[in-house]
Amino acid sequence: LDAEELRDVMLYAAGDLDLKSADGPSTDFAPDNLRRTFFCKVSRFRLNNYLMVFDFPNPSFKSEQRFSSNVPLQQLYFMNNALVYKQAGVLADRVHAEPNDEARIAKAYEYVFQRKPTAAEIQLGLKFLSTTPEKPGYTIEGKPITAWSEYARALLSSNEFQFVN
Repeated sequence: LDAEELRDVMLYAAGDLDLKSADGPSTDFAPDNLRRTFFCKVSRFRLNNYLMVFDFPNPSFKSEQRFSSNVPLQQLYFMNNALVYKQAGVLADRVHAEPNDEARIAKAYEYVFQRKPTAAEIQLGLKFLSTTPEKPGYTIEGKPITAWSEYARALLSSNEFQFVN
């Protein structure tokens, strides 16, 4: 996915994408901005770091084709970025209403991959949840990092999420 698509689909899967704000001026490209990436300001002089990592074209030049790459910095973004942690927490909260972990895993797969998980994927998810320690004292925007938010971040960081077959 392109930089804009990847950010938008992450917000959408978490249930945080603001689809109502299509009017008005563009807004700063900030972690608290939940509008579609299309509506974010792009500076010709100082391109946003996220956009640079995910091959956003230089806005000062014309190009008939967008180039794409697959580099380690892109995966490191998903491992370390506050926006990804925040959206993983929002996704974990979104599936929390389900009655049990199997149902939560199935709902997370539905939101993230638009499909049902296989039996093996459910077992792998249950194993992940049972072996991932809580991180006391670690928070993102005041919310604790839980096994469920780590699991949601793993789903959002997966190749299946980032690449369209």
